[in-house]
Amino acid sequence: MSDIWLTVLFMFACLIAEAFFSGSELGIVSADRMKLRHDAAKGSRGARLALDMLEKRPEWLLSTTLVGTNIAVVANSTITTAMMISLFGEAGSWMAVLIVAPLIWVFGEIVPKSIFQQRADVMAPYLIYVLRFFSILFSPILIFFVTLSKFLSRLAGGADEENPFTLRQQIQSMVQMPPHEGGDIQLIEKNMIRRMFNFSETTVSKVMVPLIDVDAVEKTCTVAEAIRLAVAGSHIRLPVFDGRIDRVVGVLNTMDLLGVDGSASIESYISPTQYVPGSKSAESMLVELRKDGDAMAVVMDEFGGAEGIITIEDIIEEVMEDMQDEYDRQEKPAEWLKKLGHHDYLVSARADPAMLNEKLGLKLPEGDYDTLSGLLLEHAREIPKVGTVIEVAGIKFTVQRATPQVVQEVQILW
Repeated sequence: MSDIWLTVLFMFACLIAEAFFSGSELGIVSADRMKLRHDAAKGSRGARLALDMLEKRPEWLLSTTLVGTNIAVVANSTITTAMMISLFGEAGSWMAVLIVAPLIWVFGEIVPKSIFQQRADVMAPYLIYVLRFFSILFSPILIFFVTLSKFLSRLAGGADEENPFTLRQQIQSMVQMPPHEGGDIQLIEKNMIRRMFNFSETTVSKVMVPLIDVDAVEKTCTVAEAIRLAVAGSHIRLPVFDGRIDRVVGVLNTMDLLGVDGSASIESYISPTQYVPGSKSAESMLVELRKDGDAMAVVMDEFGGAEGIITIEDIIEEVMEDMQDEYDRQEKPAEWLKKLGHHDYLVSARADPAMLNEKLGLKLPEGDYDTLSGLLLEHAREIPKVGTVIEVAGIKFTVQRATPQVVQEVQILW
């Protein structure tokens, strides 16, 4: 009798193992990649391992769950059939099928997959530890089958897929299709999707406010001078520099100056700030700023000088800029672009040339610059003065507003 109970216990253990492997596969695959990246940036090792398995070794994930599921099913079927035959003779074989098949379908496949899929985001960072253990345990089998699978795929003329989860690539292909082939995806929606995909590859230097456009105070300034600058620019926080604008030493919260004598120095109210390289991911920067409670960070160049500042608002605007309602765009034209006449526009020099190509149907060349100002500087080889006309790709650019340091506004005529 004790042998029967041990067999039943083994059957349930196999059923639980099958439920885990079949459910965890769907649980990991269904997890939100953006949330995993967010959690990984915050320090979650489980989220980082799950992303690594999904994006770099997906064939190992699928093979691990497949091998685990098959071992559990075969073991369960074998032990159950042997027990039923010992109890009921030859009739026990088909009785085993009647017992095991429904258990496997319902409790080994349908129920666990439903549960794991619904809780995918929560469970994925924890499931990955167990799957990783079994991927190491099964590694001799996995190496053989993964290699065989790739060999047979190449033999059949198939390409080596680095990642079978191609939904991202499919969506990107749809976004890049011409309007008449893009199905139901409208232009406004394409821009939104494109910006969301590009965000993970966007660097801080692409989003920052250049130092030339930053209102900053000298650390020797008085409280009255700092408040006057903050009010004029509608700022709450101001970067503080020492001697030169690119030597940012901290940040000043003007709310701390309320009630302070106007002739007092601001030095005792300066708070430390983060210093980050321009190559840092904007996505991880957003996570850090929110986690540390900082509203601003200073972006440094390779020589140790400040080149701009980055705030939470700047990063969010990068994602949300194109997420306005289609009709709002018709009613509220972009501030950086003003139509003067037929093929005649007044444009901010900070405008992205790629955006101008898209908005106005131009064919401005690509280069090592991110703004219209950079394009003009590359062709002029000097900082052009107001009234200077520069022709690029058959388009006339007339500088309408500029300082000795930077071009600010340009008229485009073609």
